[in-house]
Amino acid sequence: MPISSKKLLKRYSKAKLVDEIATKMQKLVRLKAADEHGMVQCWTSGAMVHWSEAQGGHFISRTHKRTKIMEENIHPQTAQQNLWGMKDSLTVLAYRRAMVEFYGADFVDWLEIEAKKPLDTPRAELEEMFLEVKAQVRELEKTVGCSNPTAESDY
Repeated sequence: MPISSKKLLKRYSKAKLVDEIATKMQKLVRLKAADEHGMVQCWTSGAMVHWSEAQGGHFISRTHKRTKIMEENIHPQTAQQNLWGMKDSLTVLAYRRAMVEFYGADFVDWLEIEAKKPLDTPRAELEEMFLEVKAQVRELEKTVGCSNPTAESDY
């Protein structure tokens, strides 16, 4: 007998739940950014790749739990840019510049301040967030050029 999502979520520690939300959120961001052919533009390099080959790159590192699951902190990036480029200050500056152009300097400043705060979201809200993001991903997979809609990516 399959276990419901709600029961499965109860088994997760809060840290594991946040990780699962982050993984789903990264996929959601890539799907939302995809065009009718499933292509997304890398936030830092401008390269076009299929959403399933892109990663959900974080402006503020995933080590900061409060911003780890904020949709506005995650944008499509090529694996090269996300894994290696973000170690280069010029790529980080390009990401920040894109953030300022898209959201405005005040928002980026606020996001940087929020990153320093602890994650104080109640567990019930995190569980609800997980279920909502999961549902959005499933819906978008039906409409976006999905080559493999059931495959899960960690990025």
